Amino acid sequence: MNHRVSTVFAMLFALVIAAPAAAQGNRDRDRDRDQDRDRGPRETETVDRTLTASAGGTVRLKTFSGRVAITGGSGNQVVIKAIRRATRERLADITLEITQNGNVIDIDANHRVVERRNDNVVETDFEIQVPRQTTLDVRTFSAPVTITGVAGDSEVEGFSSDIRLTDVSGAKRVKTFSGGVTVQARDWADGDDMHVNTFSGDVTLRLPENARGDLTFDSFSGTFNSDLPVTLSSSSKRNFRGTLNGGGTADFRLHTFSGSVKIQR
Repeated sequence: MNHRVSTVFAMLFALVIAAPAAAQGNRDRDRDRDQDRDRGPRETETVDRTLTASAGGTVRLKTFSGRVAITGGSGNQVVIKAIRRATRERLADITLEITQNGNVIDIDANHRVVERRNDNVVETDFEIQVPRQTTLDVRTFSAPVTITGVAGDSEVEGFSSDIRLTDVSGAKRVKTFSGGVTVQARDWADGDDMHVNTFSGDVTLRLPENARGDLTFDSFSGTFNSDLPVTLSSSSKRNFRGTLNGGGTADFRLHTFSGSVKIQR
Protein backbone atom coordinates (compact mmCIF):
# COMPACT_ATOMS: atom_id res chain seq x y z
CA MET A 1 0.00 0.00 0.00
CA ASN A 2 2.73 2.43 0.94
CA HIS A 3 4.61 1.51 -2.21
CA ARG A 4 1.56 2.34 -4.36
CA VAL A 5 1.06 5.68 -2.57
CA SER A 6 4.71 6.55 -3.09
CA THR A 7 4.39 5.67 -6.75
CA VAL A 8 1.36 7.96 -7.16
CA PHE A 9 3.13 10.85 -5.45
CA ALA A 10 6.19 10.30 -7.60
CA MET A 11 4.05 10.46 -10.74
CA LEU A 12 2.29 13.64 -9.57
CA PHE A 13 5.61 15.24 -8.71
CA ALA A 14 6.94 14.40 -12.15
CA LEU A 15 3.87 16.03 -13.75
CA VAL A 16 4.29 19.18 -11.64
CA ILE A 17 7.93 19.43 -12.68
CA ALA A 18 7.20 18.66 -16.31
CA ALA A 19 4.35 21.18 -16.74
CA PRO A 20 6.44 24.37 -16.32
CA ALA A 21 9.17 22.86 -18.43
CA ALA A 22 6.65 22.07 -21.17
CA ALA A 23 5.19 25.58 -20.96
CA GLN A 24 8.67 27.08 -21.19
CA GLY A 25 9.36 24.83 -24.16
CA ASN A 26 6.23 26.13 -25.87
CA ARG A 27 7.27 29.71 -25.19
CA ASP A 28 10.73 29.00 -26.58
CA ARG A 29 9.22 27.47 -29.72
CA ASP A 30 6.91 30.48 -30.14
CA ARG A 31 9.87 32.83 -29.73
CA ASP A 32 11.94 30.86 -32.23
CA ARG A 33 9.02 30.83 -34.67
CA ASP A 34 8.64 34.62 -34.42
CA GLN A 35 12.38 35.10 -34.84
CA ASP A 36 12.33 32.84 -37.90
CA ARG A 37 9.57 34.96 -39.41
CA ASP A 38 11.58 38.12 -38.73
CA ARG A 39 14.76 37.01 -40.45
CA GLY A 40 15.54 39.03 -43.50
CA PRO A 41 15.99 42.67 -44.47
CA ARG A 42 13.71 45.43 -43.23
CA GLU A 43 11.29 46.68 -45.83
CA THR A 44 9.30 49.89 -46.15
CA GLU A 45 5.55 49.98 -46.65
CA THR A 46 3.68 53.21 -47.46
CA VAL A 47 0.01 53.71 -46.62
CA ASP A 48 -2.04 56.65 -47.94
CA ARG A 49 -5.69 57.12 -46.94
CA THR A 50 -8.07 60.05 -47.25
CA LEU A 51 -11.37 60.13 -45.34
CA THR A 52 -14.10 62.73 -45.00
CA ALA A 53 -14.81 64.08 -41.51
CA SER A 54 -16.60 67.32 -40.73
CA ALA A 55 -15.35 69.87 -38.20
CA GLY A 56 -15.88 68.74 -34.62
CA GLY A 57 -14.94 65.13 -35.37
CA THR A 58 -12.50 62.95 -33.43
CA VAL A 59 -9.28 61.26 -34.54
CA ARG A 60 -7.83 58.59 -32.25
CA LEU A 61 -4.33 57.24 -32.87
CA LYS A 62 -2.51 54.34 -31.21
CA THR A 63 1.15 53.79 -32.10
CA PHE A 64 4.39 52.69 -30.47
CA SER A 65 7.54 53.99 -32.15
CA GLY A 66 8.44 56.18 -35.11
CA ARG A 67 7.13 59.74 -35.12
CA VAL A 68 3.77 61.52 -35.26
CA ALA A 69 3.07 64.86 -36.95
CA ILE A 70 -0.54 66.13 -37.01
CA THR A 71 -1.52 69.38 -38.72
CA GLY A 72 -4.82 71.23 -38.73
CA GLY A 73 -6.05 72.55 -42.06
CA SER A 74 -9.10 73.80 -43.91
CA GLY A 75 -11.67 71.55 -45.52
CA ASN A 76 -13.30 68.37 -44.25
CA GLN A 77 -10.71 65.72 -45.03
CA VAL A 78 -8.45 63.60 -42.86
CA VAL A 79 -5.36 62.74 -44.89
CA ILE A 80 -3.23 59.94 -43.44
CA LYS A 81 0.26 59.19 -44.72
CA ALA A 82 2.18 56.44 -42.95
CA ILE A 83 5.57 54.86 -43.54
CA ARG A 84 6.02 51.46 -41.87
CA ARG A 85 9.39 49.73 -41.44
CA ALA A 86 9.89 46.06 -40.55
CA THR A 87 10.60 42.70 -42.13
CA ARG A 88 8.12 41.50 -44.73
CA GLU A 89 6.81 38.84 -42.36
CA ARG A 90 6.19 41.31 -39.55
CA LEU A 91 4.47 43.76 -41.89
CA ALA A 92 2.14 40.94 -42.92
CA ASP A 93 1.46 39.83 -39.33
CA ILE A 94 0.95 43.36 -37.95
CA THR A 95 -1.07 45.75 -40.07
CA LEU A 96 -2.09 49.40 -39.98
CA GLU A 97 -5.83 49.48 -39.33
CA ILE A 98 -7.90 52.59 -40.11
CA THR A 99 -11.61 52.56 -39.31
CA GLN A 100 -14.34 55.20 -39.32
CA ASN A 101 -17.59 55.24 -37.39
CA GLY A 102 -19.55 58.38 -38.20
CA ASN A 103 -17.35 61.34 -37.35
CA VAL A 104 -14.83 59.27 -35.35
CA ILE A 105 -11.69 57.88 -37.02
CA ASP A 106 -9.52 55.26 -35.30
CA ILE A 107 -5.94 54.55 -36.40
CA ASP A 108 -4.11 51.54 -34.95
CA ALA A 109 -0.48 51.24 -36.08
CA ASN A 110 -0.08 47.72 -34.69
CA HIS A 111 -3.19 45.69 -35.42
CA ARG A 112 -2.23 42.03 -35.01
CA VAL A 113 -3.41 39.75 -37.77
CA VAL A 114 -1.26 36.91 -36.40
CA GLU A 115 -0.59 36.72 -32.66
CA ARG A 116 3.11 37.13 -31.95
CA ARG A 117 4.90 36.61 -28.64
CA ASN A 118 7.85 38.86 -29.48
CA ASP A 119 8.56 41.88 -31.64
CA ASN A 120 4.87 42.68 -31.98
CA VAL A 121 5.18 46.29 -33.14
CA VAL A 122 6.07 48.03 -36.39
CA GLU A 123 7.95 51.33 -36.40
CA THR A 124 5.64 53.82 -38.12
CA ASP A 125 6.02 57.47 -39.13
CA PHE A 126 2.73 59.39 -39.43
CA GLU A 127 1.89 62.62 -41.19
CA ILE A 128 -1.79 63.37 -40.66
CA GLN A 129 -3.82 66.38 -41.74
CA VAL A 130 -7.15 67.00 -40.01
CA PRO A 131 -9.80 69.74 -40.08
CA ARG A 132 -8.72 72.51 -37.72
CA GLN A 133 -11.68 71.89 -35.38
CA THR A 134 -10.83 68.28 -34.52
CA THR A 135 -10.63 66.47 -31.19
CA LEU A 136 -7.44 64.40 -30.88
CA ASP A 137 -6.62 61.36 -28.75
CA VAL A 138 -3.03 60.17 -29.30
CA ARG A 139 -1.42 57.23 -27.45
CA THR A 140 2.19 56.25 -28.01
CA PHE A 141 5.25 54.85 -26.25
CA SER A 142 8.39 56.41 -27.69
CA ALA A 143 7.25 58.28 -30.80
CA PRO A 144 7.76 62.06 -30.57
CA VAL A 145 4.47 63.88 -31.20
CA THR A 146 4.04 67.25 -32.92
CA ILE A 147 0.59 68.82 -33.26
CA THR A 148 0.26 72.11 -35.16
CA GLY A 149 -2.72 74.33 -35.86
CA VAL A 150 -5.45 72.17 -34.28
CA ALA A 151 -8.19 74.01 -32.36
CA GLY A 152 -10.07 71.09 -30.80
CA ASP A 153 -9.44 69.46 -27.42
CA SER A 154 -6.36 67.21 -27.38
CA GLU A 155 -5.29 64.33 -25.16
CA VAL A 156 -1.75 63.02 -25.74
CA GLU A 157 -0.07 60.29 -23.73
CA GLY A 158 3.41 58.80 -24.16
CA PHE A 159 6.23 57.26 -22.15
CA SER A 160 9.56 58.55 -23.47
CA SER A 161 7.95 60.86 -26.02
CA ASP A 162 8.72 64.54 -26.49
CA ILE A 163 5.37 66.25 -27.07
CA ARG A 164 5.04 69.62 -28.81
CA LEU A 165 1.76 71.42 -29.47
CA THR A 166 2.05 74.63 -31.50
CA ASP A 167 -0.57 77.18 -32.61
CA VAL A 168 -3.30 75.27 -30.78
CA SER A 169 -6.37 76.07 -28.73
CA GLY A 170 -8.88 74.09 -26.70
CA ALA A 171 -8.45 71.97 -23.58
CA LYS A 172 -5.23 69.97 -23.33
CA ARG A 173 -4.31 66.84 -21.38
CA VAL A 174 -0.71 65.74 -21.85
CA LYS A 175 1.15 62.96 -20.04
CA THR A 176 4.66 61.62 -20.62
CA PHE A 177 7.31 60.04 -18.40
CA SER A 178 10.75 61.15 -19.52
CA GLY A 179 9.90 63.39 -22.46
CA GLY A 180 9.47 67.14 -22.43
CA VAL A 181 6.22 69.00 -23.11
CA THR A 182 5.82 72.29 -24.98
CA VAL A 183 2.43 73.92 -25.57
CA GLN A 184 2.08 77.16 -27.52
CA ALA A 185 -1.53 78.31 -27.44
CA ARG A 186 -2.86 80.48 -30.25
CA ASP A 187 -5.73 81.73 -28.11
CA TRP A 188 -7.41 80.84 -24.85
CA ALA A 189 -11.05 80.67 -23.74
CA ASP A 190 -12.48 80.30 -20.26
CA GLY A 191 -12.92 76.61 -19.57
CA ASP A 192 -9.94 75.48 -21.67
CA ASP A 193 -8.33 73.23 -19.06
CA MET A 194 -4.61 72.42 -19.15
CA HIS A 195 -3.45 69.23 -17.42
CA VAL A 196 0.23 68.25 -17.85
CA ASN A 197 1.91 65.34 -16.08
CA THR A 198 5.59 64.38 -16.47
CA PHE A 199 8.22 62.61 -14.39
CA SER A 200 11.56 64.04 -15.48
CA GLY A 201 10.54 66.08 -18.51
CA ASP A 202 10.42 69.87 -18.45
CA VAL A 203 7.20 71.71 -19.29
CA THR A 204 6.99 74.98 -21.22
CA LEU A 205 3.64 76.72 -21.72
CA ARG A 206 3.42 79.74 -23.99
CA LEU A 207 0.03 81.29 -23.23
CA PRO A 208 -1.85 84.40 -24.37
CA GLU A 209 -2.09 87.36 -22.03
CA ASN A 210 -5.74 86.52 -21.25
CA ALA A 211 -5.10 82.93 -20.11
CA ARG A 212 -6.50 82.55 -16.61
CA GLY A 213 -7.88 79.99 -14.20
CA ASP A 214 -7.20 78.02 -11.05
CA LEU A 215 -3.62 76.73 -10.83
CA THR A 216 -2.15 73.67 -9.09
CA PHE A 217 1.56 72.81 -9.22
CA ASP A 218 2.99 69.61 -7.68
CA SER A 219 6.62 68.53 -7.89
CA PHE A 220 9.25 66.73 -5.83
CA SER A 221 12.26 68.73 -6.98
CA GLY A 222 11.13 70.72 -10.02
CA THR A 223 10.89 74.51 -10.18
CA PHE A 224 8.11 76.84 -11.33
CA ASN A 225 8.36 80.19 -13.13
CA SER A 226 5.64 82.31 -14.73
CA ASP A 227 5.58 85.47 -16.81
CA LEU A 228 1.85 85.74 -16.08
CA PRO A 229 0.76 86.82 -12.58
CA VAL A 230 0.20 84.00 -10.08
CA THR A 231 -1.56 84.51 -6.74
CA LEU A 232 -1.01 81.77 -4.13
CA SER A 233 -3.80 80.52 -1.90
CA SER A 234 -1.77 77.74 -0.25
CA SER A 235 1.74 76.38 -0.58
CA SER A 236 4.16 73.83 0.86
CA LYS A 237 7.64 72.64 0.04
CA ARG A 238 6.48 70.53 -2.91
CA ASN A 239 3.26 72.07 -4.17
CA PHE A 240 1.12 75.16 -4.26
CA ARG A 241 -2.36 76.20 -5.26
CA GLY A 242 -3.53 79.54 -6.48
CA THR A 243 -4.82 81.44 -9.49
CA LEU A 244 -3.35 82.46 -12.82
CA ASN A 245 -4.21 85.98 -13.98
CA GLY A 246 -6.75 86.40 -11.19
CA GLY A 247 -8.52 83.08 -11.76
CA GLY A 248 -11.30 81.86 -14.04
CA THR A 249 -13.18 78.74 -15.06
CA ALA A 250 -10.13 76.98 -16.57
CA ASP A 251 -8.21 74.45 -14.50
CA PHE A 252 -4.40 74.35 -14.80
CA ARG A 253 -2.92 71.19 -13.22
CA LEU A 254 0.83 70.86 -13.62
CA HIS A 255 2.58 67.84 -12.11
CA THR A 256 6.21 66.77 -12.37
CA PHE A 257 8.66 64.79 -10.26
CA SER A 258 11.94 66.46 -11.20
CA GLY A 259 10.93 68.46 -14.26
CA SER A 260 10.59 72.23 -14.21
CA VAL A 261 7.59 74.27 -15.40
CA LYS A 262 7.75 77.61 -17.21
CA ILE A 263 4.75 79.72 -18.22
CA GLN A 264 5.71 82.28 -20.84
CA ARG A 265 3.84 84.99 -22.71
